[in-house]
Amino acid sequence: AAGSEHTFIIDGQEVSYFRTGTLNTNNNIPFQFVQDIQVKSSGFEAEFGGATGGVINVVTRSGSNDYHGEFGLSFRPAKLQAGPRPFLTSAFNSGPRLFRPNRDGGTDEFVTASFAGPIIRDRAWFFLSHSPQYLHTNRTLVYRNPNTGVVAGAETYNATQINYYEFARVDANFTDNLRFTTSWTYNPIVQDGLVDAN
Repeated sequence: AAGSEHTFIIDGQEVSYFRTGTLNTNNNIPFQFVQDIQVKSSGFEAEFGGATGGVINVVTRSGSNDYHGEFGLSFRPAKLQAGPRPFLTSAFNSGPRLFRPNRDGGTDEFVTASFAGPIIRDRAWFFLSHSPQYLHTNRTLVYRNPNTGVVAGAETYNATQINYYEFARVDANFTDNLRFTTSWTYNPIVQDGLVDAN
């Protein structure tokens, strides 16, 4: 099915984008916030009605009776990612030809720090996480003579995008039969610079 036919749910709340039906960037939370993922492709319960494709159900992490913390740092170099696909263009006067854009440069950085534990032992727990994503893009555009295809010049564009992801969750058992859960997510996106299209 197409992405617009799926239903995306986080902690029981549908977060599909109302205009396109897809998952937007703000609700695409990092794996560090996730405790469990269920992908239902068919035969799902009536509570997930409205999906003609699949249901992606995400449960976020929560605290426990023990204090736990973690810190992590990972990198995604552009050189290890797949390069751009060639395409047929008629931009050159010599006729249609196959053209492959240059590969973008830059290294993305993913930082995470989290802490969890009890508020009241056996009754209330918390989970806190801060996981910003620093996305760096360096794109060099090569200008060619449309008659000969010879390189006439080049210019490099740089852009940085920071996806801030902050998450807090509190769980409490008021009684043995009554459980309370609340969560908070803060995820603005900050862009600096503009990368021109190829």
